[in-house]
Amino acid sequence: MEATLKRAVVSSRHGKYGGRMTLGYRDIELPPDAIVSVTRGERFSLWRLLINSIANQLVLKQLQKNPHLLYAELTGGLDEMGGQTVTVWRAKEMVPFRDSGAHGWALKYLKWVIFGGRVEAYFLTWKANGRIPTTEEARTLVKAHGRGVRGGKPFQQASRFQWGPDPSLRTGSGSE
Repeated sequence: MEATLKRAVVSSRHGKYGGRMTLGYRDIELPPDAIVSVTRGERFSLWRLLINSIANQLVLKQLQKNPHLLYAELTGGLDEMGGQTVTVWRAKEMVPFRDSGAHGWALKYLKWVIFGGRVEAYFLTWKANGRIPTTEEARTLVKAHGRGVRGGKPFQQASRFQWGPDPSLRTGSGSE
């Protein structure tokens, strides 16, 4: 039954010209070693956003088939000229996904989409500690604590913060 529930797909509008796609349910009970991974891209040109959207559709198929994915939320669109992906994984299972299949291909051949032009990209992974962040919490965390790349050049290193079952976003210690 969990596999059926986990695979639920919900699509909705996100802003005036954007969308949201969710795989799974935010309120699931997470294993103690679950990790959250957030990737955010901003300031895409229209053609980079289009190519990124097509690549996301290919990666989405790979996501849906992965038994180690616990939750995924993809948001973005024209109103923000970018997008954000929040995924929750069983421990140590995100890296094999990232480096293989459609996602691995996109990393190898489409880096120029994410790391070129005026694009700002942010990446952050941390231990879930029993809670999946909301879309806004994920945006705040990845921009404040994530590794940042602007036009292909790093401008911000990832920093540590504490994340727990309560919604506080205390900084200073913890795991990423």
